[in-house]
Amino acid sequence: MGSVISYDVECPKCKQEKGFNDFYYKNHEEYFSCQNSECGFGYSYKWKRNEKHKLVTKDETENHSFDNLIMIETVYENGKETITELKV
Repeated sequence: MGSVISYDVECPKCKQEKGFNDFYYKNHEEYFSCQNSECGFGYSYKWKRNEKHKLVTKDETENHSFDNLIMIETVYENGKETITELKV
């Protein structure tokens, strides 16, 4: 799987250029982590998967086109994890 990794990215929370970003361009999943020890902010965007790690679709079929998948946003902030199912 192909990805683009970026270092020294500006963190949206602390505004310091200490972020690490990994974007998987083939499946559009993304991961960000601030390396500033006083901040610790992070997020990820991943496709929803079931307990067998299979992609979950909106219409519950095997149609795995991007417009039929469900995106999950996970935000890490102040020691808490917030998971949101996005309406794409």
